[in-house]
Amino acid sequence: MKSLFIAVLFIMPCFLAWNQQSTRGQYWFSAGIKRELKYDLEASLNTNLRLNNFGQLATLYQEASLKYTKLDWFRPSVEYRIITDYDENRNYDNSHRLNFNADFRHKVQQIKFGARVRYQMLIGGFTTTGGDLDPAIRIKPHVEWDKPKSKITPGAAVEFFYNPINEPFGRTWNRIRYGLKLDFNLPGSNELGLTYYYGQRFNSKNNYNEHILSLEYTFEWKKAKKKKKKDDDALEEDIEYPE
Repeated sequence: MKSLFIAVLFIMPCFLAWNQQSTRGQYWFSAGIKRELKYDLEASLNTNLRLNNFGQLATLYQEASLKYTKLDWFRPSVEYRIITDYDENRNYDNSHRLNFNADFRHKVQQIKFGARVRYQMLIGGFTTTGGDLDPAIRIKPHVEWDKPKSKITPGAAVEFFYNPINEPFGRTWNRIRYGLKLDFNLPGSNELGLTYYYGQRFNSKNNYNEHILSLEYTFEWKKAKKKKKKDDDALEEDIEYPE
């Protein structure tokens, strides 16, 4: 039954592509740092750049996020982004975004299931560019195989985009994206993720198919471990008294 459900999710784009669509490609690169804080909070800072299929910079954004990590089954978070978008003539536009995330998780033996619900909004207006950073409601079921002692964790996901803006093609589902990911646990506090995405945009004035290759690097800034203090008896044993 689970295999049938996953197959239906990955075949669905074939039924959504009723319009003639163009195809585009992108390359995504991300580098960031994360650190645990007090009160079960995790903070992170990231820089992301996205290149089009000609190698030109299409989008650049910096992100600061805060995540609550106490619960195993639920991880809420909030993200702030400063985004710069470039068009084909190399003109650019700056914008500010907020993302509110609710990530639900459940583990069955070595398999982790989850679903992330995101509401992303534009600060100070409702201008849209046609990209996936526009205001949207996003639902992303995901699964990964967490094999013990393995340095590589494979995963898969599918994400649905809903446009809440009242436009000629607005307030409708307008995008779907599938992803296959490999997470590499590198020596030290380094993590590397490699993801291939295939997606489709529909119910819009610029429908297209997309192929995306994403490379993500994260450094975890861990807190220094506190040295255990010896008790008074142990200290007394270490002291040599003259006879």
